[in-house]
Amino acid sequence: MRGEPGGSGTARIERRNIEGLSENMQLSSVFQAGGFAYALVSDTQANKTILSELPPTLGEEFGTLLRGSDAKAGISLELEAGGKVEGYGVFEFPYGPVSWGVPEAGGFRLLTYGERVLKVIPQVNFKKRGVEQGVLGCEPEDALLLIERSAGNFSASYSTCFVTAVEDLLGLEVPSKAKWIRAVAIELERIHNHLYVFGRLAEAASQNVAAAQTQALRERVLRLNSKHFGHRYLFGFNSLGGVRRDLRKEERGNLTNDVRLIAREFSGLVEYFLSSRIFLDRLQATARLPRGDALVLGAVGPSARGSGIQWDDRLTYPLEPYEDIYVNLETEPGGDTMARTMVRVREIESSTIALRELLDRMPGDGTEGNTEGHGVGGRTEDFAFCRIESPSGDLIQVAQLDSQGRVSNLHIRPASLVNWLPFAKSLEGNVFTDFQFAFESFGLSFADSDR
Repeated sequence: MRGEPGGSGTARIERRNIEGLSENMQLSSVFQAGGFAYALVSDTQANKTILSELPPTLGEEFGTLLRGSDAKAGISLELEAGGKVEGYGVFEFPYGPVSWGVPEAGGFRLLTYGERVLKVIPQVNFKKRGVEQGVLGCEPEDALLLIERSAGNFSASYSTCFVTAVEDLLGLEVPSKAKWIRAVAIELERIHNHLYVFGRLAEAASQNVAAAQTQALRERVLRLNSKHFGHRYLFGFNSLGGVRRDLRKEERGNLTNDVRLIAREFSGLVEYFLSSRIFLDRLQATARLPRGDALVLGAVGPSARGSGIQWDDRLTYPLEPYEDIYVNLETEPGGDTMARTMVRVREIESSTIALRELLDRMPGDGTEGNTEGHGVGGRTEDFAFCRIESPSGDLIQVAQLDSQGRVSNLHIRPASLVNWLPFAKSLEGNVFTDFQFAFESFGLSFADSDR
């Protein structure tokens, strides 16, 4: 992507200026690079990424993206959409930034007249560390150490997104095997995150034994990460031009069998949950998000696919090897907590199938490319972007390097930042006890949105 988008997702990218968003378009990111302001737009009907100069007309989600990117560390940021809620008996109920049901520091303003939630205003940025500013002037390998720790649960997605953008910017030839190993790590990351969400939902429904069994399965995936990649949360396996960990044939066979066994045991747990009236009652018809609202408010990942939006970066912006393997697009039309949960359940199964293919068909051309002679001499106005389907949805990163090959500009648009408004919208009209079911089903992370 030297000035123009490139890489293996090129066929799905269109460079043209648009005036505004049509019915099936979704604003994905806004950023500055080379002295210009750009917008990345997802055309969910044509399955294309559109790179445009900043359009003159954008919806209120534009303000959320802009404020989320520009917010200073340590200053609370309220993400509010829609008009004011007023009326007899309406009052504000503050929740957080330290609370029992949310395992991170982050707050909410809930407007209500008693039992039902009329409006939710998420308060983020309590954990802002300034990752984008912190890596300026760093060598890409040094920047990678901080970027992959931005949101530990999504480390493989963050690190792969960054190195892919920089590799495209530098024109590096990366061995296919390294790219396939990256995909293995991302699918393992997807499985352990989806198991975490499912376990949290089970706990919220007071299914404590089954919740513990689900989290035990997640622990087994984390141990597989440690065994095959050297870290439970997949830190340190990526590098510029390749990967630091190899997966040999015998090791790949063992990993395939281990993942299949975990998936089989989880399928048994799912059957139990789907026979539990208590579990179903708490998820069905809870926190509905219609497709139209999901599009307008920028929902991504299982949150969007649970509302019937057919977008998955593995299919709509496919990096190698996703053009060469089968990935099923899991969607549900219901738009409620149950729909989002079932998308995650089926994605565990489809990730297991994808892992089997990745491990069985992995190329043998090595794990490290030649990076000598790269990193200097490029045009400083050139930029590269990459988008990757993290467990919670579309992750976008834009990178620029200076004449010495150091990071001069980094923009990160995480999935959680754009999923806050859809989450808030889904809770309108629900009761307070639905809060945790909605929160968990969106897979929200303050570390992810605040970075």
